[in-house]
Amino acid sequence: MLKRVALWGPLLIAALLVGGYVYLHDPFARDGTELLQVPLSDEDPALDRVGALKYHGGLDIPRMGQNIGGLSGLRWDADSGRLLAITDDARWVWITPAEQGDRLTGISAIEVGDLLGLNGEILTGKEQGDSESLTRSVDGGWLIGFERDHRVWRYPDLDGRPELTGIDPEELLGPLGENSGLEALASSQDGVIGCAEQVDDQAVGTCFSLTAEQLAETFPIGATSATGGTGALPTDADMSADGTLFVLWRSYSPTDGNAAMIHIKAPGQQPTEAMVLRPPLSVDNFEGLAVREEGERAFVYIVSDDNLSGGQRTLLMKFEVVARSARP
Repeated sequence: MLKRVALWGPLLIAALLVGGYVYLHDPFARDGTELLQVPLSDEDPALDRVGALKYHGGLDIPRMGQNIGGLSGLRWDADSGRLLAITDDARWVWITPAEQGDRLTGISAIEVGDLLGLNGEILTGKEQGDSESLTRSVDGGWLIGFERDHRVWRYPDLDGRPELTGIDPEELLGPLGENSGLEALASSQDGVIGCAEQVDDQAVGTCFSLTAEQLAETFPIGATSATGGTGALPTDADMSADGTLFVLWRSYSPTDGNAAMIHIKAPGQQPTEAMVLRPPLSVDNFEGLAVREEGERAFVYIVSDDNLSGGQRTLLMKFEVVARSARP
């Protein structure tokens, strides 16, 4: 009997470890197409305001039969009325939101495809395929930032081969950690802004601006207030037509869990803290932000990266900037 215990003890531990790994890394953790409505607060389902933003509904998105997950960068495409996301395994995801009035109620269509490399082959593996950020280029293509092999490529067509851009994140910001690269890209008629999660030389700053004339400068950007002391890092950014910069931050601690924050910085002004999400509000590992403008109104979508695991969720949430102090 003692021999059996000695044998089954290690086997039981190994089985538990394997089971835990499969749970956390199961690529089909919540398969199916059943979307779950997400309140801003489970404790107060009627709550619809946080900071300077009004909540217009959210969704917990399953795999949708297409292994949806790992969503990082996010953009609103006004021409098609869709959201474009990229994943950290080199795929693009078009999401057509279903809305009743201003409220996000579902998804009417979803389309997924693979990002290609310079040779026309599908990008595979983390070294080449860890796409983390995207923005629309002035000429109508898509700029996509990758980490590990830190680079920015331009895709004239998401189905086709990319083009080199000459944008070298490490040349602009200094050495970047393997998993701490270019998480945010935002563009305007004046040029491109990019932010990394981390740089080795913090004196350099974590963001760069690159004008259309290829004039570059770096600048620091730091989280403040509620998430500033918990290791907050920028995970996405977008820019409105008037040059107002929206920056998404996220942080995590074993005791407090996930937190997310949005900064809004108008041209020539200091950034204001528009929103902080932390428990008991609905929050996860938010890594994508998109600004949608409708006349004088500005909406913000955020999406979380579940890391293709069973322990996190893909949340898509919609807000509107309503406080005048947060937006000129």
